[in-house]
Amino acid sequence: MSTIISTRPETAPAAPAARRPRRRLARRLEPVAYIAPAFVALALIVGYPVFNAIGTSFLHANLTKPGQDTFAGLANYTDLFTSATFWTVTARTLLWAGSALVVQVGLGLVIATTLNKRLVARGAIRTTLIVPWVVPTVLVALIWRFLLDPVSGPINSLLRSSGLLENPPIWLADPTWALPVLVLISAWKWTPFTAVILLAGMQQIPGEQYEAAMVDGASPWQRFLHVTVPGIRASLALVTLTTISGAINNFNGIWMFTRGGPVGATEILTTYAYRTAFMEFDFGKASAISVVIFAIMMVLAVTYFYVVEGRKGDRR
Repeated sequence: MSTIISTRPETAPAAPAARRPRRRLARRLEPVAYIAPAFVALALIVGYPVFNAIGTSFLHANLTKPGQDTFAGLANYTDLFTSATFWTVTARTLLWAGSALVVQVGLGLVIATTLNKRLVARGAIRTTLIVPWVVPTVLVALIWRFLLDPVSGPINSLLRSSGLLENPPIWLADPTWALPVLVLISAWKWTPFTAVILLAGMQQIPGEQYEAAMVDGASPWQRFLHVTVPGIRASLALVTLTTISGAINNFNGIWMFTRGGPVGATEILTTYAYRTAFMEFDFGKASAISVVIFAIMMVLAVTYFYVVEGRKGDRR
């Protein structure tokens, strides 16, 4: 018997080899298919209003003159940046955000450090802690307007009966006290969120680091400064971003209490934009204010991702 040897090249494996790039491409595009619906919805819900506001900021758009919008160029921005009122409101917005940051992060650190220790009924304390955070803003306004009522409010009644103040101020109607009081009310509501985030960061720090610091003779303050703070750097960056952005974007928390008063003492960029749009009916200028707020938010977000996420990438 003779053996017949074929000289034709084998081409059977070529088909599977040709399919491999397609499979790799399909695997890479699979996550895109999962997030595409959410991305489209986000683009419609967020993207359209943002681009619409940017477009309107270049128009003379007045609600009392519907259908008569005209191109304004940079006129709305020029009016803003040459307005003393705009710069006063911007400075107050930064003061409001900075005060919220100091109070909320400072109190959040104290609360998180305390709850990170072994305490009796620690679970119950943590549950009670988040109650102000979950209370709706409308209810917060009702509670604190009652507490700060100048005639029958418990706070003024307590100050009078204790002899600390014979004539307590009308807190929310006093230009001197209105903004500090709102900072404290905002801290009452949002400090629990800050404390929870910081506590979660603290619980990720290995106990061996504290033990090593104690062996080296570090004091409690030194352990906090050299072990706790570096260990929660990412959490601190997150709460800094959320606190500042939340304060700058805050509208309900101020409008329900003072509507930017008294005498503009609590006017910030969001209430200023609302007043310009729905009381002065100047939608073009209000949109320009909104674009300024959006630009500030973008700077904060980019800074966060550069400082925190960028460092994570470098470490990898």
